[in-house]
Amino acid sequence: MIVVQKFGGTSVKGSQRLQEVAKWIIKTKNEGNKMVVVVSAPGGMTDSLIEQAKEVNTNPKGRELDMLLSVGEQISAALLAMGIEELGEKAISFNAAQLQLKTNDEYNNAKILNIPSEKILENLNNDYIVIITGFQGIDEEGNVTTLGRGGSDTSAVAIGAAINADKIEIYTDVDGVYTSDPKIIKDAKKIENISFDEMIEMADKGSKVLHCRSVELASKYRIPIHLRSAFTWEEGTWIENGKTMESSDVRGISHLNNLANIKINLKNMDELVNHLEENHINVKSFQQLENSEFSILIKKEDALRFYKVLKKIGCSPKLTDNLSMISVVGMGITSNNIPKKLTKILNLNDININSISLNETSVSYVISQHKLNNANAIFHCELFK
Repeated sequence: MIVVQKFGGTSVKGSQRLQEVAKWIIKTKNEGNKMVVVVSAPGGMTDSLIEQAKEVNTNPKGRELDMLLSVGEQISAALLAMGIEELGEKAISFNAAQLQLKTNDEYNNAKILNIPSEKILENLNNDYIVIITGFQGIDEEGNVTTLGRGGSDTSAVAIGAAINADKIEIYTDVDGVYTSDPKIIKDAKKIENISFDEMIEMADKGSKVLHCRSVELASKYRIPIHLRSAFTWEEGTWIENGKTMESSDVRGISHLNNLANIKINLKNMDELVNHLEENHINVKSFQQLENSEFSILIKKEDALRFYKVLKKIGCSPKLTDNLSMISVVGMGITSNNIPKKLTKILNLNDININSISLNETSVSYVISQHKLNNANAIFHCELFK
């Protein structure tokens, strides 16, 4: 069996953590597996490098920033290979350039195009544990690129797909996916199994345990993901094709904070879409209201910037900020009148609803941010009591 294990920044921060990770990798190998390991930069290093960059240049070019940020993963990969060899196993580390892991040239948010598998498979067949830098690639000109948020998870899944891995194990500082954020809801329950579609929806609607891109890629290639803690090593959450093992129609609750709503009158939708694309605005929700009025939900910082753009071109946008979106996710969300029930609950608790959106796997409510924790607690009590 070929297993890809990915270790996040807190998992590889410091020599003691690296030694524990090395022992776990060897243990997994000794169970009869061929091992590929993808690593993040040590915890806090990427943010520190960004701060250093901005101390010398307030607006560094993407190419140079990616060149800088890529060093963290190389440190983790080399040190981990050394630690494994110290314990008597063969290990070899590679960066993206050594593997020719090709991406496009969108610095700071590159997309993987191709991963040659020959060098990885050759070393696996020679009984090496292969350690690979996550989060990075090279473009057609050989320039270093980075993959943006969730990049190391995406690297792990893409590498797994390239070598036909049997599973991806992602180790982080949480021990699985929960029915809600356990930092907010103390009695949130760990989910043992969840489908790709449900996990994609939870991630898109705010769950931070995995990024959408990595789950979408795993779904495309039908590679199961096992999300686990690198601190307890206990069973976590399996994310697989069509796996909805529990009886509940609802799988979990996600949320997004620091949002704003802009309402605007424009002649047509294409005009609005063009303005959004030109200004690189990521839209969380989009609605066409009466006549030629449109409503968009975006991040607060984007909204303040986009509001000024719209004013400059002669529009009269209406801005409402300090909003949150709370979403309930599950394949059975449209059954049992769940949206109707949740809407009634919010009304009974004097939580004003700015807007509602519904699809096959989720229902989302935009509410005032200061009401989010209350809504989360009420929903969780109603759905998972």
